[in-house]
Amino acid sequence: MNHALVSLACHAYVVAALVYLVYLVRQWEVLATAGRVLVGTGLALHGVALFGLFGAQGGRPVGVAQGFSTFAFLLLAIFLVVDVRYRKPVIGAFITPLAVAVLLPGLLLDGNGGQPLSPDVQRPLLPLHITIALLGVAASALAAGVAGMYLLMERQVKGKRFGLLFSRLPSLEFLDTLNRRLVVVGFIALSVTLITGAFFSSAAPGFVWTWQSKQIATLVAWGVFAALVSARSVGGWRGRRVALLTMTGFGLLLVSFLSSYDFIHMGGGWR
Repeated sequence: MNHALVSLACHAYVVAALVYLVYLVRQWEVLATAGRVLVGTGLALHGVALFGLFGAQGGRPVGVAQGFSTFAFLLLAIFLVVDVRYRKPVIGAFITPLAVAVLLPGLLLDGNGGQPLSPDVQRPLLPLHITIALLGVAASALAAGVAGMYLLMERQVKGKRFGLLFSRLPSLEFLDTLNRRLVVVGFIALSVTLITGAFFSSAAPGFVWTWQSKQIATLVAWGVFAALVSARSVGGWRGRRVALLTMTGFGLLLVSFLSSYDFIHMGGGWR
């Protein structure tokens, strides 16, 4: 049943992605409304499926498939909030295809299972820890998407090629401001993740910091976002270099995300 609900949600997301791509060409309000309804419907179905799935597992995600699924859910949930708040549905043309690309591997992997969690880390707050971690990755992914849109827009402005994207995308100022807000959310979530990750790691007997790639990538990503937040607040950084740093930080987080679940099952925390 849960797999069927996620499959239905994925179909809704695919149609929403097509609607938003059409909206990129023809900015009709009916398309924007249809996209929001489709994403909202998909999130409702997806949320019920995840609630039932995690409820059956004591609130604990098991396996990389559920990690992909939860990531896609949170990414689209944040996007929908941004769209409703700022009325910028064109962002959906970039984010919904990304979410579908993330969710499809989860559907294909579903049923392959995952290793049971180590009893050493099966603590009541583990679901909250992992949810905050995935929320940080999702917020950073959306920030990276917005940064990509900024670079596309800036290229058209500098090249004085005012084509389709120039007339469809939000202003550079709006994209820069939205990027800043999303980066702050991602940075806070990542900071909480590192703190709680250290707590869960200490629960594993004999745990030794081994400087694995996922651990290094997460720490470097945290450093990049910390520097980015500081540079914006203190140095007044804006524009292209901020966009590039955002995408770099998300790339490092992606490395950590793709290898995190094996570490959880071995007895550590998502870092």
